[in-house]
Amino acid sequence: MRNLILIFAEMIICYISLIILYKKYKTDGIYVYGIIFTFISCIMSLKKIDIMNVDIPIGFATTTSIIVGGNLITQKRGLDELKTYIILILLTVLISSCFLNLSGLIEVSKYNEIANKSFDNIFKYNLRVYIALIVSLIGSCFISSKIYYSLKKLQNQVLFCNVFSIIIVELFENLLFVLIAYLFEYKIVNLILCIVIRYMIKTIIGTIGTIPIAILKKVN
Repeated sequence: MRNLILIFAEMIICYISLIILYKKYKTDGIYVYGIIFTFISCIMSLKKIDIMNVDIPIGFATTTSIIVGGNLITQKRGLDELKTYIILILLTVLISSCFLNLSGLIEVSKYNEIANKSFDNIFKYNLRVYIALIVSLIGSCFISSKIYYSLKKLQNQVLFCNVFSIIIVELFENLLFVLIAYLFEYKIVNLILCIVIRYMIKTIIGTIGTIPIAILKKVN
């Protein structure tokens, strides 16, 4: 129950931040949001929680809200503007991953050795997770916004466009992330459960992301 409350709190923080940044700085605010929360995603994706006896990596709302941010840019500025957003996310996740991995490889001092070893264990052996995050996040942002843009031309309804694009793209995102990060590490049953559980949670969060898009639809 506590984990669910914290995931809900994470979602609220993400969407409130997105709304504030967009209202304050317009498209530049979404760029800033994407950079900050991509870096946060690099760290949060390394931690796991136990759901139904399966280890599930967290960062549900951070990655999903980045995709919702891409849909918002598509809603406001079209696909051309989305290219800048994706490039910024790609650069952020690449730079963050490189520095986090390097920091885990650097030899540490004897002072506070236990904490240093814990830091190394967190950031040294997670290259697969970083690769999974890079591929799944960039691919999902691009595909989601393409679907959103196509639907928007056919039927300009925020709810329909966002929900449908999220349902499709979160299946793609979860398959890529879990398979790249944990294939051959998890048993097949646990791998499938991990994909399904993450998909359910992130789809709900992405669907709720329609609210900030609807709020900001009338903001110039």
